Amino acid sequence: MRALIVVDVQNDFLPGGSLPVPHGDEIVKPVVQLIEDPNQKWDQVVMTRDWHPYNHISFAKVHNLPDFSPISYESPLEGDDRKQEGIVFPVHCVEETHGSQLAPELLEEQKKIGCFVVNKGYLQDRECFSAFNDIWNFQRTELHDYLRCHDVDEVYVVGLAMDYCVKNTAISAAKLGYKTTILEKYTRGFISDKESMLKFREELAENNVQLA
Repeated sequence: MRALIVVDVQNDFLPGGSLPVPHGDEIVKPVVQLIEDPNQKWDQVVMTRDWHPYNHISFAKVHNLPDFSPISYESPLEGDDRKQEGIVFPVHCVEETHGSQLAPELLEEQKKIGCFVVNKGYLQDRECFSAFNDIWNFQRTELHDYLRCHDVDEVYVVGLAMDYCVKNTAISAAKLGYKTTILEKYTRGFISDKESMLKFREELAENNVQLA
């Protein structure tokens, strides 16, 4: 069974949003067309959303830091002294706000086909890029259980942003045993230079994710 996972095509990641992905609006209509393409015959379509509380740990203002500052995240588990390096972002995709909603064309499509929507990043104390789990792999969303219940064994990942939530969702899927492909035409990211793209492709290959 084949599933299409549409990652975080939300207003805040589009032009005019608080954290716009360059050219992110270019994929909205193509993604709708991909969903509706009769030749694809998707067994399942899933859409994901960043769904943050107003004081989420990934927000720069929570730490009194400038946007995009580096930060060292500490494990949210008591007694666990592990850390992960990251960056903090402008406030984005606060739950139930306009910025957190799916792009209008995607929202209309979601209502039309009634596809499953997965919220992520709703725990205040941890970053979450993947639609399957937080960066510590402590908290897991319902996505894996949903796909297993529908006998999905192959996933195709599209959406925003290519080098963050799309990449991490795909890598998580591959680690969980799904045959996983990112459809490059239907995603956009913050990186575009040759060196960064080469590292991106190498990371996908190392994690058994295809880029098509």
